[in-house]
Amino acid sequence: MMRPVFFSDLDDTVFQTARKMSDIPHGDRLASEAMNGSHSYMSGPQAVMMDWLLGSTRFIPVTARSTEALARCKIPFRDFQICTNGAVILRPDRSPDPDWHLAMKDQAGQVAGEMKSLISFMATQTVPGRFRYWIVQETGVDFYFCVKSNEGESALDEVDALLEDIACPKLLRHRNGNNLSFTPAGISKRIAVSYLRDKLLDVNDVPVFGMGDSLTDMPFMEMCDMMVIPKRSQIHQVLLRADAQ
Repeated sequence: MMRPVFFSDLDDTVFQTARKMSDIPHGDRLASEAMNGSHSYMSGPQAVMMDWLLGSTRFIPVTARSTEALARCKIPFRDFQICTNGAVILRPDRSPDPDWHLAMKDQAGQVAGEMKSLISFMATQTVPGRFRYWIVQETGVDFYFCVKSNEGESALDEVDALLEDIACPKLLRHRNGNNLSFTPAGISKRIAVSYLRDKLLDVNDVPVFGMGDSLTDMPFMEMCDMMVIPKRSQIHQVLLRADAQ
């Protein structure tokens, strides 16, 4: 019997940093190590869920993490992996899919000027130390731009619209809490999931699930037969507000 395919976001979906947990994290549920010491952990239910999914489905992570950050995850992924916001597809042996890499490299090259302008704005128009910002690279290619505030997520309001003016329409904006990012319009988790599902996976008569916490996950989840969302996630909060209106 063919196993169901389960595409899933990682951060704030199957694990989270310790500061976001209501209980003291268990060391045996360490899910990912961070360079700055802000490691991520699974809750008890998340750990049981992952054991179940890894044993019964083709679990495929779909994450904004770079290949380097994904490699720091302790969860034993055994199938394809989508990372860098869809810019990279790793085969089960962790080698990049070569056709996908060439296509995404071309997409990134089309917005190189906008990427440089975003970095220039943050370097020259903001107070040093207030924000952290960087471009996520893979094999020397600039794939997307990120910025976080060191003073709380509300500080991002000061630069959000200004950065969007520089980036759009060639780069798409996404914000979730203290994370603001701009990704080339031709690169996305949705496009990567569509490519992987159509070109590399045999999903005939097999249920395909999509799980994620963020609004930016919704497009790739729509490529699946069924959607799964964590409680208290960004998607959940939007649904609650809509229901209250």
